[in-house]
Amino acid sequence: MSIKEILTTIIARISVKHKWQSDFLYEIFALLFSIQGRLTFENLARYSHMSERTFRRNYKKFFDWLDFNWQLIRLYAQLDQATLIAAIDCSYIPKAGKSTYGLDKFFSSIAGRAKKGLEISLLCVINTQDGKAWSLAVSQTPAGLSTKQDDPNRLTRVDHYMGQLQQAQAQLSGIKYIVADGFYAKDKVFTTIDQLGKKTITKLRPDANLRYLYHGQRTGKQGRPTQYDGKVNWKSLDLSKWEHIGSDDKYPHLEIYTQVLNAPGFERNFRVVIVVNTKTNQYILLACTDISLDARAILRYYQLRFKIEFLFRDAKQFCGLTHCQARSKEALHFHFNLSLAAVNIAQVKLTLDPAIKSMNVLVRKAYNQRLVEWLFSQLSSKAEFELNIPEVQRAIALGASNYS
Repeated sequence: MSIKEILTTIIARISVKHKWQSDFLYEIFALLFSIQGRLTFENLARYSHMSERTFRRNYKKFFDWLDFNWQLIRLYAQLDQATLIAAIDCSYIPKAGKSTYGLDKFFSSIAGRAKKGLEISLLCVINTQDGKAWSLAVSQTPAGLSTKQDDPNRLTRVDHYMGQLQQAQAQLSGIKYIVADGFYAKDKVFTTIDQLGKKTITKLRPDANLRYLYHGQRTGKQGRPTQYDGKVNWKSLDLSKWEHIGSDDKYPHLEIYTQVLNAPGFERNFRVVIVVNTKTNQYILLACTDISLDARAILRYYQLRFKIEFLFRDAKQFCGLTHCQARSKEALHFHFNLSLAAVNIAQVKLTLDPAIKSMNVLVRKAYNQRLVEWLFSQLSSKAEFELNIPEVQRAIALGASNYS
């Protein structure tokens, strides 16, 4: 299927009222994969019959990206009998300019510190059967939000991230577990996800304040029964109090232990999984608010969380996530969602066409095909060519395969 055919099936299921909007989507998605250089308004216009002004104007118009991505996922993510989980994470976007919406200091994992720029929060859906992640919703973090978890006088960044989950509540109705890294191990996050009827899987600090539950016999004395059996001593951990699950299926040097523990700071019990690396003698702590969930499932779901990083990577390397010239809130929102939606479209192409083995091959062949079609269009009007003949296919595959 071509990109236009994929888009046609999706657009038929969403509320696109005007033909100009669908025509613009066909054009912009085709351009994303088939031009050289940065995906700026000026460069897009160089390869298109549309003007730079047209791109600027359409970027500011509303489009329901949440519905678009959800319909794409329903059509192409092979959801039949699949267990889905959701993951949420943020990514730093370098950007300058005093008038840019959302400009603030955000943490950059590459630099290891907070830097001036923009931040986006991505909510994705992961198929646990095939391990593929699909972008669902992208939201830009506004400037000026409090970085504290509980600020009674101001809206916090955590409030913004949780608002994104609430907006996608309908799409997440069939998903039980939401996975996030250690930054999201906060009481407000656990409470909000509980209110949505979901369960949280996250990572805890290696020195987390946890205590054992008391399972001994009752003394029969008056007063409140004993609930806890002492604090977990991480410096001298007694693994005899933990249930040994075995080694990880994929990484045999990882030993898995589990226990239901109480976290007094969060006033709740967790199913805690400790994963010990026998090569380095280091460990990580995973926690799930569903204490009945299997420890291996908790570990596997958290390992799948890393798939969201591939969405960020592909969007930045191939879909121009960091290239936007716009400064307004509406245009930036359109651009960020467009880039991540393009990764979804690319993933559909890779699934349907076994000859396209990577994003690099996809963009190379798309550019070559655009060039071949342009060359023939400059010849006589009587000139005709068949796109699928071997000679043309060898030209299109230049730099993307082993054709010689």
